[in-house]
Amino acid sequence: MNTSRTSSRTRSATFARVERLAILIAAALALGACSGSSGDAPQAAPTSAAAVPTDAPGAFKAAVAKTIAVSMTFTLVADAGEVGTQTGQGAIDPARKATGYDSELLTTERKIDITAILISPDLYLKVTGLTGDRWAHVDMARVKSLTTLGLDRTGNPTGLASLPDEIVTVTRSGAGSYTGTLDRTKDPLIPDATASEALKSVPFEAKVDPQGYVTELIVRTPPVGTAPATTSTAKFADFGKAPVIERPDSATVEQASDTIYSALQ
Repeated sequence: MNTSRTSSRTRSATFARVERLAILIAAALALGACSGSSGDAPQAAPTSAAAVPTDAPGAFKAAVAKTIAVSMTFTLVADAGEVGTQTGQGAIDPARKATGYDSELLTTERKIDITAILISPDLYLKVTGLTGDRWAHVDMARVKSLTTLGLDRTGNPTGLASLPDEIVTVTRSGAGSYTGTLDRTKDPLIPDATASEALKSVPFEAKVDPQGYVTELIVRTPPVGTAPATTSTAKFADFGKAPVIERPDSATVEQASDTIYSALQ
């Protein structure tokens, strides 16, 4: 009986961590599209096309830079095994500083639906069990910097823009296909990352289309501290097509609760 109670408490504690991370990620997705105070605002796209490097690392970094400069749609799957799986889809429009994202977090105990909308400077969230059918409006002044949240410069929830800083090795595995390793100790979203040797050589795979856009990124992150091993797959499409991202009806919006602000700290 004692063992059963201990197991239940362990599962509850694990879910609580995943639930908090899910809320943080949902908000982070939207916040990241704002230029904010982190000093990582997206740079304007060059007016003339630069020559694409021929070496594998240079070519892949050029593809990443081209991809984050335009609007796009994306799908995400983060599989953390027994801890849970998070799936999502959305769109980013850097020109409008707008992001829209729908996500589902599924664990052995429950399902959490998360929706985030940012049309800068307004951020809105819907989270199962916290907001009901209403939208929570977040006061950006009460949220810590984007860097503290571990977001990339463009608000891309996969961290695509920060990828070049993490690259250790890149090789071509075929036309438009790349494999390599990342130093993920530079990713502030991973708990205890700087103390982990395993995170200094994390494998990734990527695909780049003939137009030079990244269309797929797979990262296989090992377990670190309380964070489980996770395989994250992101797919990108509709490059340069402005997505429809609209504010919620004001009648359905209320101010965010302290619980939500706590999750964002």
